[in-house]
Amino acid sequence: MTSTAQYQCQACGSTFTARSADRARGWARFCSKSCKARKQEARTGQYRTYQERRDDDGCFPSPAEGDVQ
Repeated sequence: MTSTAQYQCQACGSTFTARSADRARGWARFCSKSCKARKQEARTGQYRTYQERRDDDGCFPSPAEGDVQ
């Protein structure tokens, strides 16, 4: 039988149940994928950078047009 324990989410602070083996691997730090994504965005800013590459009309530059850096 798999041992489980209660942990606290590092993003929102809610408690959730996870396997102890997952916690030992460094997993089970967040209660959901959305909490993980929120924390990762705050750390890396990848999505914000991705959105800033858009043109004024909401489209991304085409590599075929040579506008991509």
